[in-house]
Amino acid sequence: AEETILIVQIIMINGAQTVDVKIIQRAAQQVAFIRMIGPYAEVIGPGFERLMAWSDAQQLQGEWLALYWDNPDITPPAELKTDVAMTVPEGTAVSGDVQLQVIPAGDYAIRRCRVENDDFETPWRAFFTDLAQSDYQFGTGACFERYFNNGKLDGYWDIEMVIPVTRK
Repeated sequence: AEETILIVQIIMINGAQTVDVKIIQRAAQQVAFIRMIGPYAEVIGPGFERLMAWSDAQQLQGEWLALYWDNPDITPPAELKTDVAMTVPEGTAVSGDVQLQVIPAGDYAIRRCRVENDDFETPWRAFFTDLAQSDYQFGTGACFERYFNNGKLDGYWDIEMVIPVTRK
């Protein structure tokens, strides 16, 4: 997907300047996905295994994403909705529990990080805290992660966290 960087938001945190929250304009992006419901740690891995089996059978390659639709501080763990997804070209045929959706074009805050010991929560909480101190607020749509490696094989995950935003 084409991305245009609009701004690099400089934030003062405890007197220290950080430049790791970027606001970009993302183009719309089609993904194939499987909706998983339940605690993140229990459903995301099995969901990706099912989606990988489907993508291998279709001989498709793309970026791997997890879209988060609920606030885990409000929604009970058993009701959390996550779409395990991969980018696919227009015209891709889906079947069974694999569906298509489009991540809408718009402004997004992004931050790249390395996740160790499967602790995805800490960087996400820090990202939301930093975003709250910026000129932007949470927008409409799902937050999501882009994966740059297979953390099961490498022992860590290099990810990009993405949040839809609007100006305050």
